[in-house]
Amino acid sequence: MNCSQSRPLRALIVAALGLGLCSLSLAIRLENAGAPAASAVLRTPQQAATAQADESASLRHGVITALDERGARLQVQGIWLEVVAGKTQVLRNGEPVKVDTLKVGDAIKFTVAPGTTETQAVRVIYAP
Repeated sequence: MNCSQSRPLRALIVAALGLGLCSLSLAIRLENAGAPAASAVLRTPQQAATAQADESASLRHGVITALDERGARLQVQGIWLEVVAGKTQVLRNGEPVKVDTLKVGDAIKFTVAPGTTETQAVRVIYAP
């Protein structure tokens, strides 16, 4: 291998080592950075309260402890949840079923959405 052939290889090695040292020094600087000033945090726009409280993607689980006789609400672990006609889906073993197939004592998994009143509405119920 002559000198003219080893120059590109040598340049590549030096560049790789330089990038490695550069990224290490950036990580060290970021790690040692202080917290932002309180005024910088206060100036940032806040999300709407409804966006902060949205837990619709969270899959919850519990046991049905009571059912409303009209079928408009169910209680899971002592918390009442609305069942919205046409919007709440009930799945048993992967198949859609009616809400009235649910029974007290059923262990369920479910998602919630903001309800019409102070309670939350059930979006999807997965029952065994």
